[in-house]
Amino acid sequence: MGRTSQFTLSNVVGSTNDLDIVIDSPSGESVPAKVHDAGEGSFDVEFCPQVAGEHQIYLSFGSEPVPGSPFACKVYDVEAIQVTRDEKNHCVREKKKDFCRCFCG
Repeated sequence: MGRTSQFTLSNVVGSTNDLDIVIDSPSGESVPAKVHDAGEGSFDVEFCPQVAGEHQIYLSFGSEPVPGSPFACKVYDVEAIQVTRDEKNHCVREKKKDFCRCFCG
């Protein structure tokens, strides 16, 4: 949490003015997003989630929802992960609490 996450929109015809992005946190608060024109029909989107849990990313272009929107983005707290080794020297991941890293799909 408190770390910038990023995703890229590709094959976009238009400008950042045509793109509307709303990111809702699990607590119902809106998460601000910055959009950067990456050129050649791509836009980079940055946001900084503040709470762990599933965020919803709503995308629309020219007031039309992007197919598949909203997209789920799971946010984890990476500071809460502890990795240890067992008696056979295998890595064991222990979850102390919710962990924060964004995986969108």
